[in-house]
Amino acid sequence: MPEPRIRRSMLMTPGNRPERLAKAASYGADALVFDLEDSVPPAEKKRARECVAQALREMPRDGRERCVRINGMQTPYGPDDLGALPLDLVDSIMVPKVETAAGLLAVDARLAATKVQLIATLETPRAMFNALAIADATRRTTALFFGSGDYTSAIGTAVTDAVQHYPRSVLVAAAGAAGIQPIDAAFFADVKNAEATKRDAQVARELGFVGKVVFHPSQVAVANEVFSPTRAEIARARLLLSSYRESLAKGLGTSVTDGVFAAVDLVPPAERLLKVAEMIAARENGA
Repeated sequence: MPEPRIRRSMLMTPGNRPERLAKAASYGADALVFDLEDSVPPAEKKRARECVAQALREMPRDGRERCVRINGMQTPYGPDDLGALPLDLVDSIMVPKVETAAGLLAVDARLAATKVQLIATLETPRAMFNALAIADATRRTTALFFGSGDYTSAIGTAVTDAVQHYPRSVLVAAAGAAGIQPIDAAFFADVKNAEATKRDAQVARELGFVGKVVFHPSQVAVANEVFSPTRAEIARARLLLSSYRESLAKGLGTSVTDGVFAAVDLVPPAERLLKVAEMIAARENGA
């Protein structure tokens, strides 16, 4: 599989709004998600496919991920979505309401001749109990996305931290077991509330998520900030790695340098953090 993408912010844009599709790239999101599913009413599905296909053809290639959220393959719209897209211009397909591995494999089979990646959306209780099987279903899958709205609707509760803790944790664990990325749901209680958006993103990051789908351009900068390694975290990771190398040279397995404990199990997270920081720096420098 290719290197993991930077997915701190994935901006969801309705596919039947060509003026918004044209502006989406200007907000600084790591990924653009052109939506053919929930934000598009049934009467607009065909037009949305045409608008998204045109936007993909007209957008300049700038290294930003191009993702399209299709309708489920179990609906009348999903197969037509895939048939209408210029797949050579698509980086990833977000598949909604995946509940079993078989549901994801149906999309995988349609993409057999392409390099398009899959982002599987888990948004029901059944999906959570099948999370690992879904994550392992196909090597084309590079991320799991948690859909909190449908999940809480299914169990009849509000979207709160307490309710989300279990499914979020399960999804992160499944993604970690499969070696793919966990992406959290958008904060939609008050999309223009920067502080509330930031607090929600911080909770998600602490649980292990690498980024957020966002619904409003004002959420992009917040997500990018929260899911970027801080200077202090980068410095600590560098110190940990150098300290560990020095301890190995001395025939030791662990060490403590300036209060930072270094051991073999702490090395991979430090290396991942520095890799993410390097990729973000390259993005910001236009590389």
